[in-house]
Amino acid sequence: MPPNPYQSLVSLLSNAVEAYTAAFFITDLKDRTLRLAAVQSLSRHLLDNRPLPLEEGGIISQVQKMGQVVHMNKLQEGSSTIAATLPLYREGESHIKGLFAMPVAEGAGVLYVDTKYQWGFSDKNMKLIQEMAQVLESLMAKEAGHEQQKDSARILDFCRQVKQPVAEPFDVEEYTTHFVEECARLLEMEYAFLALRDPDDDLYQLFAATPNTPRSLSHQHFLIKHGLLGHAFQTQKPLHIARLNPHASEHFLFSPSEGLPHHGMLWAIPANLASGHQIVLAFLSRDTAPWSKAQQEAILHALQFYQLLLDKLFLKEECRHLKHNDPLTGLPKPVIFERRLDQFLKSALQHSLPLTLALIQFNPWPMLLTGATPKQIRRLQKDLVESLKGYLIQDASVGQLAENRFAIILPGLTAEQAKGHLSQLAQFGEDFFSSRLKGIRIRPHLAWVSFPQDGTRSDELWPLAYHRLYASSRSERHAGNT
Repeated sequence: MPPNPYQSLVSLLSNAVEAYTAAFFITDLKDRTLRLAAVQSLSRHLLDNRPLPLEEGGIISQVQKMGQVVHMNKLQEGSSTIAATLPLYREGESHIKGLFAMPVAEGAGVLYVDTKYQWGFSDKNMKLIQEMAQVLESLMAKEAGHEQQKDSARILDFCRQVKQPVAEPFDVEEYTTHFVEECARLLEMEYAFLALRDPDDDLYQLFAATPNTPRSLSHQHFLIKHGLLGHAFQTQKPLHIARLNPHASEHFLFSPSEGLPHHGMLWAIPANLASGHQIVLAFLSRDTAPWSKAQQEAILHALQFYQLLLDKLFLKEECRHLKHNDPLTGLPKPVIFERRLDQFLKSALQHSLPLTLALIQFNPWPMLLTGATPKQIRRLQKDLVESLKGYLIQDASVGQLAENRFAIILPGLTAEQAKGHLSQLAQFGEDFFSSRLKGIRIRPHLAWVSFPQDGTRSDELWPLAYHRLYASSRSERHAGNT
């Protein structure tokens, strides 16, 4: 622990003026207390290092508040009177013949000296006390500069730690946990949380938190109408509670049984993402943390950086989805589906399992243009895909090859095993269009190939599947003509 920078000066002053007690207090306006920074005393009843409340500091508080010097030649002998006048003494003192107290650095500190050896202080001693107050003021400024430098260094390291891990590729959840841990370390808070809410959802989840958070809360969903974090989501305003009330039923973060302290300090900061998602960054600690303005600004700056990072990820994911999937139906495009088939074939080969690849095409698709607008056709196509997904068996994968043509992978099924399911798909296609279109007949055509009977590679299966689809369509047209 570094040495007290004020103690040697206070001790020197006490010896020079033959003081009974010499003490230097530093004002904490945030907590409204006077902290005993250095003291030398012959008293056995001196207050320990507990801060003096500004409202209960007697003469010392008056000096800090009024900014004026107090010099008294004699105090009344009553112990209770002295205890009220000088509450730095735990049980009161008697026979104090004089005291001198003056503000330091415009009330940022108070220098107090009393004596039992003479009535008050001589001019020479008062001048010495005043000069020592100037030295203490200079030292306070120097210490404040050191603290500011340390604070700046911590903030610089915080910014470096927050931004350094961002490299491609990286795990969002892992980085978010790192992010909240660094924020908690900068503010010296016991807990830190980041909660995430999907657009237009009445629930939010705890996405990341410091490791000391109860595991039962991780990734759980909570109603926004409950808890202080839910309140921050609803109001979209920062929430700062200097001291939670453990007896208030609403003073919990997520749920009443969350296992977190309900008597500490809370700071919750909401933010919106471009994707429509909402986040809340929150901090909780049992003790009050003396944050600097620079630290708070650093946290807000880091949160903005995190917002931009998530916005970038959501945008990249949306671009990737549009690149790989049909923008209307959301199904994989042909190239992506072809890669997926190769992966399924590789897995089927490794595990000696069958696989069926089916094609379903709806003809004559151009006939739709004679009875529906392009907007209606797009709506019909989207409904078709959503209904088609509902008929797929578990583990099946579907892709879009054209407006009216779809491919389906049925892993683990032989052609014989898949036949009944494919018949259901054909009937679904027949019913779908007959119930929605009047005067236009759109019918499904199916074809399928199987692994390994029809081939073991995709460049063997695709041509055969299309050949059978063409043959199915042609035979039906021929049957219709006859």
